[in-house]
Amino acid sequence: MKNIFVALALFAALGVSAQTKKATLAPATSVEAPMLTAEAAAERDMKALSAVVTVEESAKPEINKTFITKYRTKAENTLSQDRMAALNAYVESQLATYLGDANFAKLKTNTKLFNQLTK
Repeated sequence: MKNIFVALALFAALGVSAQTKKATLAPATSVEAPMLTAEAAAERDMKALSAVVTVEESAKPEINKTFITKYRTKAENTLSQDRMAALNAYVESQLATYLGDANFAKLKTNTKLFNQLTK
């Protein structure tokens, strides 16, 4: 009889212990992703852009500067809506200038990437 009670107590203890571990592990897994630097984010955008359209070697540094400017400006938390809209328009116009009409039209058809690059 004692053995049955000991076994039941062990099962109950293991069950409670397992539930406690699950509850304590959940917040530890929701760690925020580290923020990318402006240069790293610009490099990520350049790779995504190069995967969709052909970018001339002479235009790559200028487009990269545009992306770095975008991310550095967005890092300021005091941007108004007007200033954010102006920044988006600036990035869009720079992409149109350096990519050319055909590549820019191809980029605009990929709306998800276009929004990522310009907004």
